[in-house]
Amino acid sequence: MRLAYIISAYKLPDQLVRLVNRLNADGISFYIHVDRKSSEQVYRGMADPLAGSANVSFLKRHTCNWGDFGHVRATLSGIEQIINSGAACDYVVLITGQDYPIKSNHHIQQFLQESGGRSFIHYFTKDAPWAGRWDERHIYWHLFWGRWHLVFPRADMFESPVLNRAWNVFAKAIPLRRRMPGGLEPFYGSSYWCLSRECVEYIHRFVRDNKAFMRFFRHVAIPDEVFFQTILLNSTLKDRLVNDDLVYTDFSQHQAHPALLGKNDFSRLMSRSELFARKFDETIDGEVLDMIDAATT
Repeated sequence: MRLAYIISAYKLPDQLVRLVNRLNADGISFYIHVDRKSSEQVYRGMADPLAGSANVSFLKRHTCNWGDFGHVRATLSGIEQIINSGAACDYVVLITGQDYPIKSNHHIQQFLQESGGRSFIHYFTKDAPWAGRWDERHIYWHLFWGRWHLVFPRADMFESPVLNRAWNVFAKAIPLRRRMPGGLEPFYGSSYWCLSRECVEYIHRFVRDNKAFMRFFRHVAIPDEVFFQTILLNSTLKDRLVNDDLVYTDFSQHQAHPALLGKNDFSRLMSRSELFARKFDETIDGEVLDMIDAATT
């Protein structure tokens, strides 16, 4: 079973190198994207220790601000390099530099070997009970300038009623609703996935042949949680998708981002069926990574 990992990272260079070394095995390749905003010191801390590894590639760096198209662009650059290089892989796994495997390499490869070519991606529709206002991510115009994020035609985006009234003058000039190109049904879900080569090749062709779709998503909020689901769930491959991203995350604190995992979570992590967990920070609790390694290698 040959796997290609696309890893999105922006900090913790030592942890990124540890992750690559932990996952490294015969038939494994790595395509690493480092946020363009990350310092040269961070980048060199990742690239230099891995420079002698023939199966490790560092991708062209893109700026990735939370909520904008940069994350999708970075992932697509990984897909493009995998396809154009002719890299031999049966699956492509998208994770972050703060993920870590909670199963052995053998278990991961065996699991995918026995999956019958199915792909794993978390998804839901706008009708899901928890979907809330997810459709506002694409029915409005989201404009990004660096860390600035403006939304047309939403008139309640500011806390100040005065600012909202002023903003509404501009908002009224914009069409009230945007429509997904080609009449596609939008699907939502996790940013990360484990896809068969067949799915990845389909995404590559779809993006190449549907420029209007790409233009549309440049003005979608948090597009990495909509883009890939929408492409695949509107394709003939939809029946080959398993609604699971194979990553354990802890959102019990009801925050926008998953909780950091530490040694107090070890027993729970070992009882999980997922292949990976997120997120870890070795500068806060590196012992948990040692414990996971001892139990899975």
